[in-house]
Amino acid sequence: MQLKPWTASAFVLLCCTAFAEPQVVIVHANVFTADTVHPRAEAIAIEGGRFSAVGDEAEIRTMAGPGTRVIDAGGRLVTPGLIEAHVHIGSALPSAPVPMPAMPFPGPSGEQALAAVEAAAKGPGDWVTAFIGPSVARDPRNWRTALDAVTRDRPVVLFGFWGHTTILNSAALKRLGIAEDVQDPVGGWWGRDAEGRLDGHAYETAEGIGWQRVVAQDASMLALQFREAAQRYARWGVTSIHLMNSGKSLPLTIDTLTLAKTPQKWTIYSWARLEPRIADAWSAMDAAPKSLPNRVRIDGPKWILDGTGIEQNALQREAYLGRPGWHGRSNYTDEQLRQILGTALNRREQIALHVVGDAETDRLFKTMQSLATPETWKSKRVRVEHGDGIRNADSASEAARFGVVVTQNPTHLLPAPSTGGPPALFDRPSLLSSLLTAGVPLALGSDGGPAEANPFLNIMLATTYGALPAEALTREQALVAYTAGGAYAERQEETKGRVKVGMAADLTVMSQDVLTVPSRMLPTTKSLLTMVDGEIVFEDPDLTAGAQPR
Repeated sequence: MQLKPWTASAFVLLCCTAFAEPQVVIVHANVFTADTVHPRAEAIAIEGGRFSAVGDEAEIRTMAGPGTRVIDAGGRLVTPGLIEAHVHIGSALPSAPVPMPAMPFPGPSGEQALAAVEAAAKGPGDWVTAFIGPSVARDPRNWRTALDAVTRDRPVVLFGFWGHTTILNSAALKRLGIAEDVQDPVGGWWGRDAEGRLDGHAYETAEGIGWQRVVAQDASMLALQFREAAQRYARWGVTSIHLMNSGKSLPLTIDTLTLAKTPQKWTIYSWARLEPRIADAWSAMDAAPKSLPNRVRIDGPKWILDGTGIEQNALQREAYLGRPGWHGRSNYTDEQLRQILGTALNRREQIALHVVGDAETDRLFKTMQSLATPETWKSKRVRVEHGDGIRNADSASEAARFGVVVTQNPTHLLPAPSTGGPPALFDRPSLLSSLLTAGVPLALGSDGGPAEANPFLNIMLATTYGALPAEALTREQALVAYTAGGAYAERQEETKGRVKVGMAADLTVMSQDVLTVPSRMLPTTKSLLTMVDGEIVFEDPDLTAGAQPR
């Protein structure tokens, strides 16, 4: 028998496992392996939670025994399990948020927000909470005074839907225990008026101060959120999740995942903003629980080095549109950044860095260069979350030189709607395909929170990139970034992320071929079969319906 060129390796791939009866065989499949050596296959076999054979269908069918479940994929696309490389799950508010118009962009105007808050404050209850968009975040009025005028003694908090901006009235400041003479915390600051009085704004680490007085985070309550998110992810074919553990301690999240019993694999990046000092964030890693639930690992911590372009606090080389002389700001001083990075060099953990502005990205690379050689940094595999500050060939080259891994979030690539509202989400578009050209490893994640986002929507956005089509990924590149790229980003590329003999049997059988369907159809994709370590964690009845002819 003469094998097709792309299946000629099937006999090699059977190697030492050829004589074991597999537990599962998937045949009549269009397998995208995310493995550059053997990119395509027709069938796979699974034994002991790992891929035991990948290649030619005729050969792999002969391996099936009486105890093997044979699954006919119906000619559908089979890929490694998707890896959600950046998401925030699990949060609680002191009350249900008040609906606001024009969300998410540009969000309510200042007058609309005040009117909604005033109406809610006349009703029953205690706290008044709401999410706001860029219009309110960029509105220069004194928001503490404005909210006080319409709410009397009801505590009010407005949250930027993207994080990085919180606005409070006087009653809320009092309830949180924040006095007028409060000092700026490390990694954040309080907004103040010309007289030095708090103006209601809390930025970065200041945003989380005092909330333990108001919102009791309970593992059983959070477990419900995690379980529901995991179920949705299983239906999208997501088998691994990188959790940016915003606002939660490691013990709380471990307790939550223990209760939730989710099927996915989790890597938890701890939240440095919880601790008052830089050294304390690293100490929290040492005190993390040693006994972990199945399929859960801890890494991190994650540091937020600057803000974003939405509220215009990311540190940029050029001044923001409409704000002459304002370039944003860094959350940490040069010495504090040196402490963060210098400690990371001597730790076993990976480090994840939120870096958005191009000037902040420059500062990061300059500091890295001053502390260690590029080869040393490559061994650390620093994660740059979002990568929005890598905007030209020079910065992409620097990222490659230091072995930085970029986790990009395609929802950040959306062009601003032409509503006559505030400027674009980012004043200049970010690179995407050029990162790969420069040799920068790329992973994709949703940056979802409080609700996770459809990975196929993200694939659509990454492969169209309306603001800069020349930087769009191919479908194949996007799929690799969502599988093998995610595994590489968490330093797990030797165990998962590809359909390859010996790798963990994490896979999805997709409802349609995401490599060929029209772009507008991508978000309608679902998983018909999701497996983690060879265990079926989701199976859709449609798997056996509508199979394509042989």
